[in-house]
Amino acid sequence: MNYNAYGARLEDLYLAPDELFRRLRPYADPCAFIAADPAFRTLRAGYAEDTARARALKPELTDDRYALYILPAEPWARRASGLLANQLARTSAQRAHALLTRLPNGGFVVSVRAPMATGTGADALCRQFPTGGGRKAAAGIDYLPDDSYDEFVRQFIAAF
Repeated sequence: MNYNAYGARLEDLYLAPDELFRRLRPYADPCAFIAADPAFRTLRAGYAEDTARARALKPELTDDRYALYILPAEPWARRASGLLANQLARTSAQRAHALLTRLPNGGFVVSVRAPMATGTGADALCRQFPTGGGRKAAAGIDYLPDDSYDEFVRQFIAAF
């Protein structure tokens, strides 16, 4: 059910939060909700479809030290980007990962994971950009303009 909270805007969600709350409210036991209400099946199927699409993506840039992915300006990509970033970090612990999700009106939202083996560098990279910040191991940029893409790539490669 937590997956229903992932997205950049309300329209990205499978169910509006107030609708999901109304559907959950009658159940004292979450397992009873899961068994009785079709909302959980919708969320489970959506999660499976979104993660399958995300896992099918190929990196735009990659080597032994880093991988950079570009995700489309689609609701599934906005929902799945954080999950994909964490999964990539766990499965390729020696690599840094950057996921740039296109925004509908141009630019990107950026999610960076430092190599799990070192756990540092994501914050320093992202803070070089006006809307960037985060933790040493996981950071992001709220808005990266299209004309800053090349500079981000240069800084990402240099950082990792």
